[in-house]
Amino acid sequence: MRAQGRGRAELPAYGLADAEHQVEKEVLRAWPEARVEVTDIARAEAAGRIVEEFVVAYRVDAVVKVEADSPEEARREATRRLRAAFEGTRHRRIQWVKVE
Repeated sequence: MRAQGRGRAELPAYGLADAEHQVEKEVLRAWPEARVEVTDIARAEAAGRIVEEFVVAYRVDAVVKVEADSPEEARREATRRLRAAFEGTRHRRIQWVKVE
């Protein structure tokens, strides 16, 4: 099953590229076969410091291999597996918007 999700994470980083890299690395650690695309990065605070807080929005595309008796059961199982994979990470709130 193919799944698409969207998420946002607030994290400390040394700059925009570091924030983007952290999100990609963390999502891939939870689901190694995923594809991650950062869609927006913004500073959470206006004050400039060496380490700043960033809000990173991203999209995740993943393939989940499931066996089920019906397409609906397969979607539920794929969503359950994805949620379990990201549980305990800052990305646990990914909204899986499309599972087919």
